[in-house]
Amino acid sequence: MKNVMRVVLALAVLVQGLSCLRAEDAEKKVIGTLAGRVLATGGTITLFDGEGKTLWSHGGGNCADIWMLPTGNVLFANGDVIEVDPKTKKTVFSYRSTVTKGGGAYACQRLENGHTLVGENSTGRILEVTPEGKVAFELQLPLAKEGDHHNLRMVRKLKNGNYLVCHSGPKLVREYTPKGEVVFEVKVGNIAFSAVRLPNGNTMVGHIDAVTEFDPKGQTVWEFKKTDLPEVALGMITGIHVQPDGHVLMGIYQIQKVPNGAGVLEITREKKLVWRYIDTAKNANGAMMGVQLLDAEGRPLPGEVLR
Repeated sequence: MKNVMRVVLALAVLVQGLSCLRAEDAEKKVIGTLAGRVLATGGTITLFDGEGKTLWSHGGGNCADIWMLPTGNVLFANGDVIEVDPKTKKTVFSYRSTVTKGGGAYACQRLENGHTLVGENSTGRILEVTPEGKVAFELQLPLAKEGDHHNLRMVRKLKNGNYLVCHSGPKLVREYTPKGEVVFEVKVGNIAFSAVRLPNGNTMVGHIDAVTEFDPKGQTVWEFKKTDLPEVALGMITGIHVQPDGHVLMGIYQIQKVPNGAGVLEITREKKLVWRYIDTAKNANGAMMGVQLLDAEGRPLPGEVLR
């Protein structure tokens, strides 16, 4: 009788353990292996670790672009462009768009000279702003209608001094000289959200349904489509971060909050999933548009940040 009781007790402990394991697995936010940390935008700006645990957060609003700066401060664009000290949550730099209808500014970048690049969607302008808030450079872009929601998304200043611009509505990515001359152009299948110039001279674009790499002549040399990962329920692909090993980090808009969904994911050049992050809670971010992969201490990865 005692032996039977021992077996019953052992089985009960095993079943309880398995139940706990299943519950723990169901609560996982990161599926796969994430070695570092991730900074992501959304209604809330979130810094999370390899387990998906939130380490820091800040109100984001409709935040499309974000950077972890080498100083440890966070620069983001949510209509305005703001730099925040995460330790104190105090604003140390800000720029407010002159026109807010249409969304204000959706793109930002800290330049080597300390100025801040602003992609002002509402006016269709590129600005370079000094730390004191003065406009040091201005370029009015074509294809812009003041107050429209889809003039610009990501804007980046390149090493050659030109500007790589996503014209979201026309579904175009263009490279402009400081004088406004177009020296490169590609058209994509959906909203042109993000674009980076790769070290090999190619241009990678995130455009809702796919991420496409173009050579300098505008020919497609690589492409990831949402259908390449049928096991993952993907919303709209928005921001991208190309890592030193060639992997691509993607941020998602209109996140499908289901167990096989993804708010952020990383894929290899072979289009294999490395890991994905999903929070199915009703109050969780519904969008994580801008994303940046960091090291295990939360610092920017070494070298040029391609995002």
